[in-house]
Parts: sequence; C-alpha cells; structure tokens
Amino acid sequence: MELKDVKNITFPKPSLEEWKEATEVSLKGKSVEKLKTYTYEGITLNPLYTEKEDSSAKTAELPGFFPFTRGITPTGYYEQPWLVVQPVSGITADEANEKMQAAFKRGQNVVAYPARLLAEGARIEKLFNNIPLKELPVFIDLKGKQKEFFPQIKAVADLQKAQLKGVLAEDPIAEWLIGGQLPEDTDQYFAEWIKTVQDYQKVGPNLKTVLVNTAVFHNGGANAVQEIAYGLAVAIQYILEGQKQGLSISEITEKIVFSFAVDSNYFMSIAKLRAARRLWAGLAEAFDTAPHHFKMAIHAVTSELTETLYDQHVNILRTTNQAFAAAIGGIQYLQIHPFNHAFGESDDFSERIARNTHLILKEETNITTVVDPAGGSWYVEQLTDELAEKAWMKFLEIDTAGGIFEAIKHGSLQADLVEVYQGRIQNAALRKESIIGTNVYPNPADKIKTPTQEKQVSYMVVEKPVEITPITLERISVQFEQLRLRSETFKQSSGEAPRIGLINLKELKSYKPRADFVKGLVAAGGIETVESSGCQSIQDAVDYVASTNLPIYCVCGSDNDYSELAKTTIKEIKKQFPEINLYIAGKQTEELEISLSEAGVKEFIHVKTNAVAILIELLQALGVN
Repeated sequence: MELKDVKNITFPKPSLEEWKEATEVSLKGKSVEKLKTYTYEGITLNPLYTEKEDSSAKTAELPGFFPFTRGITPTGYYEQPWLVVQPVSGITADEANEKMQAAFKRGQNVVAYPARLLAEGARIEKLFNNIPLKELPVFIDLKGKQKEFFPQIKAVADLQKAQLKGVLAEDPIAEWLIGGQLPEDTDQYFAEWIKTVQDYQKVGPNLKTVLVNTAVFHNGGANAVQEIAYGLAVAIQYILEGQKQGLSISEITEKIVFSFAVDSNYFMSIAKLRAARRLWAGLAEAFDTAPHHFKMAIHAVTSELTETLYDQHVNILRTTNQAFAAAIGGIQYLQIHPFNHAFGESDDFSERIARNTHLILKEETNITTVVDPAGGSWYVEQLTDELAEKAWMKFLEIDTAGGIFEAIKHGSLQADLVEVYQGRIQNAALRKESIIGTNVYPNPADKIKTPTQEKQVSYMVVEKPVEITPITLERISVQFEQLRLRSETFKQSSGEAPRIGLINLKELKSYKPRADFVKGLVAAGGIETVESSGCQSIQDAVDYVASTNLPIYCVCGSDNDYSELAKTTIKEIKKQFPEINLYIAGKQTEELEISLSEAGVKEFIHVKTNAVAILIELLQALGVN
C-alpha cells in the first residue's frame, strides 16, 4: 500500500452508544455514570463531551463582539497581551521603588505596589520616583485609601506631566466584608466616594477607578457561580450609586475593572471568565445602553484559598496552572502570587519566579498567537453555558431579595459562602481533594515558620461603623498545617517528634500498602512512625511492642492476615499492655470490625477516614496540645 492510498483510508465513526458500551466493558460491567463528577457549582461533569452537547452553537459569535464570551478584542493577545501585575515587596518606599525599577528590566510592564506600603505611610512620590508614568500603566488596589492618597497621586502626575493609565481603584464593599463593618450612612459614603472617582479623572481620563473584587468571595470559599453572581450584584450597586450622583451608565461602567480569582479547577476557571463576560454584556440591555459600554475588563489573580505553607514550591505548580487558565479564559491584567505568599511575605527569588511565569506563558506557549484558544471546545462551551445559566439565576435571586446590601446585612451572602467553604474543608479532611505536600505526600523533613500575616486585612477606616459578619478568609490547608505546627512545637520542647508504632503482619507484600497509607496519613499531622518487620507470630508482635513502648500502635496487613492473626494478636497485646491504643489499617466487614473492636481495637483507619479528626485524636493521645 502506498502513501497516497493510506491518505484515502476512512474509519467508521462510532456512535455515543457504542462508546458507552465499550466503556462499560472496560469498567467490568459498572455503569458509565460512575465516571461522572460533581462540582461545588452543582454542575455534573460528563466523562465525554461531543458535538451534540455543544448547546452554544453560536457560529456568529466572534471574539471582540457581543456578548464578548470569546473576549473583548477581535485579536485577543495578538496586539495587546495581558499586563504583568506583580506587586513588589519592600520595607520602605525607597526599597520598593528600587525593586520595581529592577523588575521593569526583567519583564514587568505595570507599576504595582501592595496596599500595605501605602497603609504603613509610604509616600507616593517616593514609590513613583524615576518611574516614567507617561509610558507605564499602574495597578494598585487602594483598599480604602483612594480618597486619602489622591492629592499625592495628583502631585506626582502633575510633576511628570503624565496622564495616568491603568488601575487606581478600590472596592468598598469588599473592604467592608473583610473588616466586618459597614458605614452607618452608606448613602453619604457613596456620595463622597463617587466624587473621589470623578476626581481621579483629573490625573487620567482612562483610569479604571472602580474595582469589583470578586476574589474576596472566592477566598471566602465561594464557588464559581457565587463569585460571578455576587460580583455582578456589587457592580450593579456601584452603577446605581453613580446614577444617584448624576453619572451616566457609561461613565461608571468604563471605570470598572473586575478582579477574579483563578484556582486549580482549570476548566472551571476558564469557563468562569467567559461566562462572566457574557452575563456582564447582557446587562447592557437591562440598562438600555450600547453593549460596548459593558465590555468587562478583567484582572485575574491566583487563588489564596489553595496556597499552602508546607512544600511551598508546589505553589509554583499551582499558580502556573491557574495563570494558564486565566490566560486561556481571556484577561487584561494577571497577578501571580509568589510561592511563599501564604507566609504574608515574599522575597526577590519568589517574586522573580512569579514574574517569569508570565514570560514563559507569553513567549514559550504561543498562547498570544491564538485568539480564544478555548473557543469551540465542546467541554468548555458546555461548561460556560451551564455556569452562565446558574450564575444568572443566582444573580436574579440576589436582586429579587433586595440586592447586595440586603444579602450582606442579613448575612445570607456570608452564610452562602460558608456552606461551600465547609464543603471544601470537609473534602480536604476526607482527602477527597488532594493538597499535594499537605494532606497527601507530605514531606516530613519540611519545617516552616509561623506566617507573619495569615489573612487579608482591610485598611479602610469606617466612621460610625455598623457591625456585620465578615467573610471568613482562611486557606483550605490550614487545618492540616496547624496540626503539623503543633507537632513541631512538641518536638522542640520534648526533643523528639510524636510517634506511633506500626505492627506489620506477615510478608512485606501483604502489609506494605496499608503501612504506607498510614505513614502518609499521620505524616500530614507531623507524626512519625516506628515500624516492625513482618510479625510472623503473636510473640513477634508482643516483643515489638515491649521493645518500642509507645502509647499508640496501628496493625497493618492484608484482610486474610486480619482474619487469621489480628484478633488473637490484639487480645494478647491488650492483655499485656492494657494502657495502649490499638488501631487497624483498612476498612473491614462489619462482622470482622465488631470482632476486632471487642478484642481491643479503638478505631479503623482507611480511605474514608476523616484525616483531620483522626490526627487530632492521635495527637491528643500522644500528649501534643
């Protein structure tokens, strides 16, 4: 057969039913339904997406055109790639300024400083010293300091005779939720704030000065539906406040920038950005204005919720995945947290790695040469549709109940987020969701220091405050990290780490899988293990316990070993050492579990065990407070 003949070969196209039949054969008779997964958004993910399921089928929808699902510009990143927003750390304004100027030589193209510097008294003129504001855009979340710093910002702009561009904005509602306080008179506050927003036009007519920080909702536990819906509700509130002060729709919307978090759910993050753009554009009709006034400018920032203290370099992998999702989803600004961001600080090296991640994505993936790379993906299009539909229904629910302020005052917003957050916490504790280096594959040799600043803080001073329930901002991995820190403190004070013994039964191949499982689980709490060799008899196990003299032991072996040897072994050990606690590795039949419990087993450790609960129990028994 010649090459020309090979080119003409065709293959029959299997039907979806044929695929299902073949799949169920591979699953040994189990239904293909077993392959479906369920998200926090209430969306069911199918194992396979086909052309028939692409309900979008919007062949006329193109990048840069309403409803902007595929991006707000026709050419994507081809003419204007996303801007690199990497705030630099620094103890003083002079130090931060020096680091910023160095960053410009290494790929940074936005002037970005953390609000902490401003809150601690850094002078604007020092931060912007020798920085050409005529050429470079700025991006600073002023976090409640927008009015206070306007005179300094104007003085710098006047000195350089520059029309500022970029983002000098704040999100008052986000700051109130972080701080747990609302102003008593929100009407008066917004009247003054809108005036400040207008004042900033004097230093840059094209500045974005209104921030909708949906990342706060995400870091409080929100799923993608909630993040979009509550973000839209906040934006609508700002439009209404602007209208009260005589501004037109476009005068407000063109000043708004949305800040979305991107997390490790890669495709959901892509779909979230696409769905958000679509829904925001759809609101143009509700306000009876031209769609181009509702082009959503997006700042994406990597998730704080998924960051970890232990095995911190895994954060590089997390943020790279998240940043790539943001770039695919379509953004204007991107901020990648340094790998040690969870400690409340960063350094030159971690900031360099974060900045270089932008450059690698831009220069080595060719992502900037393809317009809307996700467009046409049956999976992404279907996910975008479902997410948009659910987020719109949630937005209408918020609006019908009185809007964002009613949701905040009554605590329904906060309760909404807590419910999802608790689900995330529970899944991490059960290890249904893996946190590499924390709840799975922990590195026992990794030691950390206590973070200097664990949570986001608000720098806004609220006059005549009314107390509200703040959003809980705590990373998912904290529950494990606190246990490991307790173990490290115990080791420092006692001279040795908390330890349990593993009574391994029979041959290596029989006990190793469960012994490795237990070692990995307890290491997540900073507990070390002392293993026996394969115990061939009851006396071997008794001798091992006598020689190690530990308060806790876990028996590891195969199911056959348990039925043959475990019960008699446990009885003898409990007879000679009644004060010790005995556990069994692996889930057993109800009958065997009852029998072993009667013999003296305290609990069974298996894949469905709540790891946090069992670690707390073990640490308490080991005297680790």
